[in-house]
Amino acid sequence: MKILTVEQMKTEERLSDEMGVTYQRLMENAGCAAAAFIRKTLSNVAGRNFMIFCGSGNNGGDGLVVARKLFEEGANVIVVLCGGIPRSDEAKYMYNCVIQAGITMLDFELDRKKVDEFLCGADIIIDALFGTGFSGEFRAPYDEIVEMINSDIAVKISLDIPSGVNAETGLCAKNSVKANFTVAFEAAKPGHLLLPGKEFCGKTEVVDIGIPHEVRAQVAQNCFLTSEEMVFSSIRKRPRFSNKGTFGKLLCITGSANFPGAAVLSALGAMKSGAGITTVATTEKVISMIAGRIPEATFLPLPENPDGTISAEAKEKILPFLENVDAVLIGCGLGRGKDIGEIVEFVLENANCTVVIDADGLNCISGNPEVIKKAKQIPIITPHMGEMARLCGVSIPETVEKRIEIASKTAKEFDAIVVLKDSTTVIAEPGGDVYFNSTGNPGLSKGGSGDCLAGMIASFAAQCYIETSCAVCGVYLHGLAADNAAKELSEYGMLPSDIPDYLCKIFAEKGL
Repeated sequence: MKILTVEQMKTEERLSDEMGVTYQRLMENAGCAAAAFIRKTLSNVAGRNFMIFCGSGNNGGDGLVVARKLFEEGANVIVVLCGGIPRSDEAKYMYNCVIQAGITMLDFELDRKKVDEFLCGADIIIDALFGTGFSGEFRAPYDEIVEMINSDIAVKISLDIPSGVNAETGLCAKNSVKANFTVAFEAAKPGHLLLPGKEFCGKTEVVDIGIPHEVRAQVAQNCFLTSEEMVFSSIRKRPRFSNKGTFGKLLCITGSANFPGAAVLSALGAMKSGAGITTVATTEKVISMIAGRIPEATFLPLPENPDGTISAEAKEKILPFLENVDAVLIGCGLGRGKDIGEIVEFVLENANCTVVIDADGLNCISGNPEVIKKAKQIPIITPHMGEMARLCGVSIPETVEKRIEIASKTAKEFDAIVVLKDSTTVIAEPGGDVYFNSTGNPGLSKGGSGDCLAGMIASFAAQCYIETSCAVCGVYLHGLAADNAAKELSEYGMLPSDIPDYLCKIFAEKGL
């Protein structure tokens, strides 16, 4: 799926206009493509009752083209002008074409009674109110219009993106259009993929609107949706002539008296993702609690503080391992404190391999995130929204709203892979590429899911996958395993500890 930001889409349209494929031509193409999708989806439009709610901008112009094309196919079409006569020259032209075609047009405020009457008999409602230019909340009368659309039983189709959904952030107005189908022009936008916006889109179909190939080549896509093909073309088959050393040595500095399970879940995620040797470095008390759960792991006992966390004195014991491992995972269940921050900084300074920093590993350096720059290889950080907010010194709402911008800026600033975990996890790399994960479900909203994911990502790092692949493959497979678990166990009943077993089934199905 092609994904463009709103700015990139505007650039494509401007360059296209300069090359002779004008804004008016693009509007005509968009409306024609949307009408073709509607015909294909509904099989037959002749005799069907359509109400097309058009705003005063270019999205309204797209709707006017759809009205004309459906009318030509024998549909019964009513156009409702919701902001008066369109403003742009292109939309005004389409408005005049609709008048010449003899299509019934109503003004929402002046013809309110008729709008109510026709709405009762509508089979399909088309939302062409705002498109990708919307942000914030509705003003009158649009709040009332959207409420009318949503309360009707007709099939609802939105043009480009449902009105009320922010195309950049996926955030929504209080009462956004709840579409059954969305026809996205030229490319999906981030708002189609990010929740809650994704839920308002229904089924999203991307249609070609005639942007020249030369223009597409000039506007490089840097946003991608993860897919099965993307992931499994990266996963390597294990060679017959191999041993445990072939698949890497991973050091997991995890766990504390209060969070021993984090060490178990991260180790299981790592081992069942194929790591050759997984060593869990934690306190002796934690080792005594978890050794029976992960007998395949090896252990490095570390000195502990009175509160059951790893002491800074552990650095001496950790150092020899840093010289002989292929990846390090640090942070899961470590607890917080000055000592943990010291250990994270020590690992970043001394490890000659990829370091994956999760959870408390990030929390303990949030006051001094510059230490991430001490990594000798590109590190991978895996914060959830709260951890990211602390790391960047911003609020959680701002992090949610500007997740792509913040993740990308952080990746560039620290030369790191950023895995920003949420209902749609976003992966950003220093070069500017951004990946939206396409798997996962609310069953993952339980303590321990992130530990398992961190172990999986670190496992791929130990197996010498490139850093971006470690993140993309780990996140996608973690979500896919969760989706399969939910089918059998339910989103309510599935646990993070179920994920590794379902991961194994996925590898088996793929012959890996």
